Amino acid sequence: RIGCLVLFNALAFQDRLAVVRGDVPTVAEARRDGVPGLRAAWRHICERIDYVPVFELAAGILDVIEDAPEEARAKVTDALVEAMEETRMLEGHDLSGRLFHTLLTDAKFTGAYYTSVPAATLLARLVFEGWPRGVDWREHEFPASLNVADLACGTGTLLMAVASEVERRHREAGGRHAADLHKHMVEQALHGYDVQLSAVHFAATSLAMLNPAIQFDRMNFYVMPFGADDAKTSLGSLDFLGVDEVAVQFALSTEHNGGGGGALREPARVSGSGARGVSEGVTATLPPLDLAIMNPPFTRSNLLFGALPAHERRRIQAELGSRLKSRRASVVAGMGGAFVATAAPRLRPGDGRMALVLPVTVCTGRSWAPTRALVEDDFALDLVIASHDPARWHFSDSTDLSEALLIATRRAGDGAERRTTFVNLWRNPDGVLDAHRMAQAVAETPPAPLEGTGMAILTVDGEAVGEAVSMPESALLGRKWAGVQFARADVTRAALRLLDDGEVRVPGGASATGVPLCPLGELGGVGPDRRDLLDGFDYTDAVTAYPMVDGHDTEQRKHLHAEPNRYLAPLAQPRPRRKLKRLDQLWPKAARLLVAERLRLDTTRVVAMWSERKVLSNVWWEIGVDDIPREKALAVWLNSSPGLLTILARRTTTEGGWGAMKKADLAELPVLDVRALDDGRLAALADLFDELAEAEFARLPDMGACHARGRLDEGLARILGLPALAPLRELLASEPVVSNRRL
Repeated sequence: RIGCLVLFNALAFQDRLAVVRGDVPTVAEARRDGVPGLRAAWRHICERIDYVPVFELAAGILDVIEDAPEEARAKVTDALVEAMEETRMLEGHDLSGRLFHTLLTDAKFTGAYYTSVPAATLLARLVFEGWPRGVDWREHEFPASLNVADLACGTGTLLMAVASEVERRHREAGGRHAADLHKHMVEQALHGYDVQLSAVHFAATSLAMLNPAIQFDRMNFYVMPFGADDAKTSLGSLDFLGVDEVAVQFALSTEHNGGGGGALREPARVSGSGARGVSEGVTATLPPLDLAIMNPPFTRSNLLFGALPAHERRRIQAELGSRLKSRRASVVAGMGGAFVATAAPRLRPGDGRMALVLPVTVCTGRSWAPTRALVEDDFALDLVIASHDPARWHFSDSTDLSEALLIATRRAGDGAERRTTFVNLWRNPDGVLDAHRMAQAVAETPPAPLEGTGMAILTVDGEAVGEAVSMPESALLGRKWAGVQFARADVTRAALRLLDDGEVRVPGGASATGVPLCPLGELGGVGPDRRDLLDGFDYTDAVTAYPMVDGHDTEQRKHLHAEPNRYLAPLAQPRPRRKLKRLDQLWPKAARLLVAERLRLDTTRVVAMWSERKVLSNVWWEIGVDDIPREKALAVWLNSSPGLLTILARRTTTEGGWGAMKKADLAELPVLDVRALDDGRLAALADLFDELAEAEFARLPDMGACHARGRLDEGLARILGLPALAPLRELLASEPVVSNRRL
């Protein structure tokens, strides 16, 4: 499949060359002589013009095809030419890049996902908004002198977007040297590094495709070493941790061999030039950077390098852990933090910028705390963009994981207070034009301060596509970047007022009511996780002395009251390659109050339950309060609109409405401090639980019309003296992460 895409790329590029060069036949003209005609045309281009990286692999594939029966040859070439003709008007990389991202079979070898073209366009346009300072875009020398690097360049989508945006600004400023600018950008400014040869091949050819009339003397694209052998352990671009120069693993050769083609050499630089681009022993250098733009792989720590043999994987994991000991990055979050830690020190103090595509958990996940600290300490976090579009929570192709776009500028040491803008998109742009319009709306719309009351709705062609809010960076330091948790400013404000100030403020209401809050961990310890449970027990239907609540089937878990549905049998021997957890380590943590560990918000009905018997669970956290009225009061609070608001604000998001409450986050979750309630109010909340214990709760998207939840909110408001909670409940129900519907 990748081979067919290489052929497609070469065919499309040949037709582009034919437009600007009279000595290059069109594909239709070359095909009159069949496969030999195409090969002859490509040999002529390589020998007389250039673009060996574009055509050498394709020519080799043609050699294979020519040995096939005529029917098979025609089946391949005819389909590719037909596809090329049908897509002639599309941008070459928009098409080829998306096809590559879809077809690439070994992407998960390194946990790689590839940035979509609209997201790359949006990020590149916004990163140059007001930066660099003092640029005269009519001139082409200064932009071309920037050092721009992508340490996980893949097919070059982000670098392509940078080149396109620089040229767009040059033209709009009245500049007349777009071709010279492109040539200088490719030869001097853009630096790409990746471990996948096929991806780097497409990065080089795609940049050439932007202007087929330009011949490049060099390109700074490298295939990085990755793996472990007897002599060395290599981490790809992460070899730049602490050093400026590393050996290149291999690259497409552009050296003529007399037959019009190139060879695969080790090591060599991918170059746009024929004979000038290859030399033995080439090393890759990471220069001081003006801009690091990248979508690094973010495989989870337990899956790092999972495609490698076990012994090699262990060596690489150990090497990575060793190199990160003195860095602000955690492998628990995956490799994304390591890439940020690698690039950050290379950025110029005072003006160097990072533009990143990362999982949205970078904003709230505990394992990303070192990366947040790095950004907060050394950079001004300028902009964070999150998608609240259920059609596309992500900014990368071939993934459904929720992602964020980040732009940060390295600090100048002036101590000036800055603000961070959070953009929550209700519509994720569908194409390049949409992305440009979205970027323009973001640039032209002053964000609404979260400490105020206003709204800043982004509009494109009269349609609301998102909101922009801002926070002073002092409100972020050492904390989570909570501005991305909700699609609307009013909900975010309500969450922050409750979490930070202990005030229940209903959007649209005129008053706020204070409630006593404390971390849940102060009221009771959080029980064992599912891994610990499996290290100590088997699940069984046979009756034992150890009941459990198994599963989170929303057709069953729709009441506040929970009944055990299975039992636990203590293990006599440890599981293979695991350490046995003893009964006395686990069962004392059984509890009556249960809080959901994982949440699918569009199907969840209750987030907390209470059992008359102490239980353990594999998908619910046990909270050891050991006081029945307090446990019931907490179950009421957590299922109320204010309680749900705090859980949603502190959740760790995986994909849209699919998220989790991590154990440490749950222990720190501010909840109603039931110790501060007088006996009358505590008893009233316990009675409210008993009244609703067997009532059926609707799914969260329907909670605005749910009779049981309405009664719960009304009772809580009456007992605690809160304002009417219906408006807050309705807003929460319509949040895209809850409803799984667009605003």
